[in-house]
Amino acid sequence: MNAEETKRWKAMNLRYKKPIVKDLNLDAIKEALCEIGDECDDVQYYLDYHEETLLNALDGDEDDAYEFRMMFSDLSAECDQMWEDLRKEYVPEYFDLFFVAVGKGYEMVGYDVYEHDYFGLDYIESEWANEEAVKKMKALTKDQLIKTAQYCFKIFQAYIGLQHRYDCIKAAMDILRDSNTGYLQMVDQIEKQYEKANESTDGFKWWSHTPEVNDLDRLIENMPQEVWLQ
Repeated sequence: MNAEETKRWKAMNLRYKKPIVKDLNLDAIKEALCEIGDECDDVQYYLDYHEETLLNALDGDEDDAYEFRMMFSDLSAECDQMWEDLRKEYVPEYFDLFFVAVGKGYEMVGYDVYEHDYFGLDYIESEWANEEAVKKMKALTKDQLIKTAQYCFKIFQAYIGLQHRYDCIKAAMDILRDSNTGYLQMVDQIEKQYEKANESTDGFKWWSHTPEVNDLDRLIENMPQEVWLQ
């Protein structure tokens, strides 16, 4: 084993010394908040150009439509605010380590000082990581430990709350988008079929029962009733 291989091997064996819980660490939370905020902004942009679709889905209730739009706007603002809050001093130094210490059995990753990246830990390494984190947490005074736990769970609760709200309103938005996409596809089909029917009758005639006209009739009959509501 040469010097380079020895360096790599030693670095791998030190991964558990700087562990984090996968998807439950400050970097992962900040990244998720940015993604949620961007998604909310994209939805607001989409609704700016498809307002009629939203109104139709809500039976023309403008108040409900406004409230629906504001849900995404408010959530985006709250994600930005939480991201800023995570940069402030109240975030405990031991946030990432705390959840490793109390999260025995969670999927963990450790930092490789040679590769300069985080890698998954196997079961034994995760056990070592948990023990190492517990030792470091025990070094805190009782007051420090309680304060750290309070802030950690406060951050966790706020993040889970934002994530849950996003999942709920995103599901509603996906339904609206899918519905709108379906309508647009049907309209596009009707337009194309109309052109075919028009060509087949040498100038469109509804009473001409050509295959093209019959196909157009079927498409129109299968359009959802909501499409015809004004």
